[in-house]
Amino acid sequence: MAKDIDLKIYMPEKIVLNEKVYRAVLPFDDKTITVLKDRAPTLIGLDMGVIQILDENNSIIDEWLLAGGCADIHSNTCTILTEACFNKKELDLVKVKDLYKNFANPFYKWLIEFFEKEERKAIKK
Repeated sequence: MAKDIDLKIYMPEKIVLNEKVYRAVLPFDDKTITVLKDRAPTLIGLDMGVIQILDENNSIIDEWLLAGGCADIHSNTCTILTEACFNKKELDLVKVKDLYKNFANPFYKWLIEFFEKEERKAIKK
C-alpha cells in the first residue's frame, strides 16, 4: 500500500515534518483520531500527546511528542499547527528536564512524566 497522506507539522518558527505517510494517529479529546486515505474533511483541536506514524501493518514507525494544537485534514493532507513538537527519538529524560529548567511550562512537565513512564516500562521488561 502506498503512502498517500501528506503529513505536515508546523511550529511558529519552522516546519517540523513534511512527509508522506501511510497512516497517522493523533491525540484528540483524551482519545485518538486516525488519519486514513480519503478521510472526510475534519478540523479538530489536538491534545498534548503522541502522534504515531504507522505503516501498512499498523506498526508504529515514528512518534512525535506534541504540545497540542490543531489539525486540518482534507484531500489526503493532514496539516498540524502547534507551539511545540519533538521527535521522540531526539529526546530523553535528561534533555526534557533541561528544557523544563530553562523554560518551565506544562508541555515540558508532561514530557518529563512521559519519559519517566517510558523508563519505568523499560525497567519492567
